[in-house]
Amino acid sequence: MKAIIQRRYGAPESVEQAEVPVPVPAEGEVLVRNLASSVNAADLEILGGWVFVRMASPLRPANRIVGSDVAGVVERVGPGVSALAPGDEVMGDLSVHGFGGFAEFVSAPVDALAPKPSNLTFTEAAAVPSAAWVAVKGMHVRPLEPGSRVLVNGAGGGMGTFAVQMAVARGAHVTGVDRADKLDLVRSIGAEQTVDYEADDPTQTDARYDLVLDVQAHRSARDWQRVLTPDGAYRVVGGSAWRIVQSVLLGQLASRSTRQSLGILPGWPHTRQDMDEVKELLESGAVRPVVEQVYALHDAAAALRHVAGGRAMGKIVVEIATA
Repeated sequence: MKAIIQRRYGAPESVEQAEVPVPVPAEGEVLVRNLASSVNAADLEILGGWVFVRMASPLRPANRIVGSDVAGVVERVGPGVSALAPGDEVMGDLSVHGFGGFAEFVSAPVDALAPKPSNLTFTEAAAVPSAAWVAVKGMHVRPLEPGSRVLVNGAGGGMGTFAVQMAVARGAHVTGVDRADKLDLVRSIGAEQTVDYEADDPTQTDARYDLVLDVQAHRSARDWQRVLTPDGAYRVVGGSAWRIVQSVLLGQLASRSTRQSLGILPGWPHTRQDMDEVKELLESGAVRPVVEQVYALHDAAAALRHVAGGRAMGKIVVEIATA
């Protein structure tokens, strides 16, 4: 089968298309004929050898095939599998299951997969798992109700576009922060206010937020703490290793002296409740994937480069085959 592999840490140009064996599903796994994947920050962190990645595998990538998200059709099932059957349409996140999403076939544990929403194409479904299943965890950090004030930093990106829509679906007043060229998109998916972070500092304002989700941690957790309500919550999702460590340390201190909550939004594990909640939101039309561009498998390096440039609006999808 065709797959995009990485032999060493490097830039997007270091990946290559190769022929590799079709995987064999082990006990509790299914073989999926994969039709589409999408690019996530985790893919780029592994590709470039992020510090936490190198702690586990210092010399070369632990996983050979790139890509975490999958959307396709179950081809066959391994021993002990009864929850899925050949022909079932599924989507999933393989981030903690060896990656491998940029390939024509993947073998994945049943627990990593969810039914594809009936109203989505495979291309749209490929944009969902990692980004949406993490975003929905952000909605559970603290109770949100009509009138709650939520700020999403990185609102025009993959996870950010899901988080904005999910908060809006709960009746929250949403402020989206991103580059100026993404703000029309952010408003179109429901944000009532937008901030161009290159022109204005969203941490230097009189506004106060019940929840801040920081997808791109360019500012410190201490900066964001200033704009939280007395019982507000801040969660960092991505950014530099230092910003993440800082959020953990500051969160521990803040929890001792205030009612505010600061820390990291854990991406995994994805629970069945997360998956079911996202599926319901998608099928109701309250949330939709935002797909800016679709690349062919052989153009995977260009897809990775597009996201690495920081200009992607919503998700970038790699189409592997047609249904």
